[in-house]
Amino acid sequence: MRLRIKTILTVIAGTLTMAVALNLLLAPRDLAPGGLSGLSIIVNHITGVPLGLLIMIFNIPIFLWGLKHFSRKYMLFSLAGMFLLSVFTDVLSFLRPITDDFLLSAVYGGVLMGLGVGLVFSSGCTTGGTDIAAQILKKRFPFISVGRFVLIIDAFIVTLAGLVFGNWEVTLYSAIALYISTYIIDLIVEGGDFAKAAYIISDKKELLAKEISKQLERGTTVLHGSSFYSGEKKAVLLCVVNKYEITKLKNIIKEIDESAFVIVSDTREVLGNGFKSH
Repeated sequence: MRLRIKTILTVIAGTLTMAVALNLLLAPRDLAPGGLSGLSIIVNHITGVPLGLLIMIFNIPIFLWGLKHFSRKYMLFSLAGMFLLSVFTDVLSFLRPITDDFLLSAVYGGVLMGLGVGLVFSSGCTTGGTDIAAQILKKRFPFISVGRFVLIIDAFIVTLAGLVFGNWEVTLYSAIALYISTYIIDLIVEGGDFAKAAYIISDKKELLAKEISKQLERGTTVLHGSSFYSGEKKAVLLCVVNKYEITKLKNIIKEIDESAFVIVSDTREVLGNGFKSH
């Protein structure tokens, strides 16, 4: 019960944040950052039909289409998200833009839009639109990823904004807002606790593991491998540290074994002891 209430509150907070972004920053400057929200901004400019109502109208055929491909529970939650976004967008239409600057509108509009969408996604819901359409198209054309379909649709809408408004600067600023919102969505959904994973091949693995544990208080895992050419057995140490500890880790390796072979890669999210809780 508590989890369900948390989900509902998260969806409300997310759709409310999106509505604020649309009314305060994006729609007043005709910035269309992709998706059906962006398409609705374009049509709203031409027809004067309320923005929230347009979001709902454009979503109806997509939801009917989605009912054939997704579970009723998933579509019901998505319908609730879309409905809240539409209602909040029109209820908050009295808000006046807080800046006339296109760049500020694109940057902060993208941040708020990404924050709102990210909150909705993190609750396991969507607000409908291009996300559902892209997942359906993926089933029809499995050789194209969902992300690629979303990119194609968003690029079309951003370009359409420049054509309709007769101002290609609108397209450029809309693209900025789209990029920022996408980045923020990934940050929220996938986690902002970026880390570094180091794969260390060394003949002094015991000493390295001991010093890493002593100086960084990080554990290491031994992976067993072998050289393809020589067939020699090799032990690979795997150690995950936060981004502020990677320099110290490299210094430890350098002091103990300058000939060690080290691969350092970015890790989007780490769950478990010493990092973020499950």
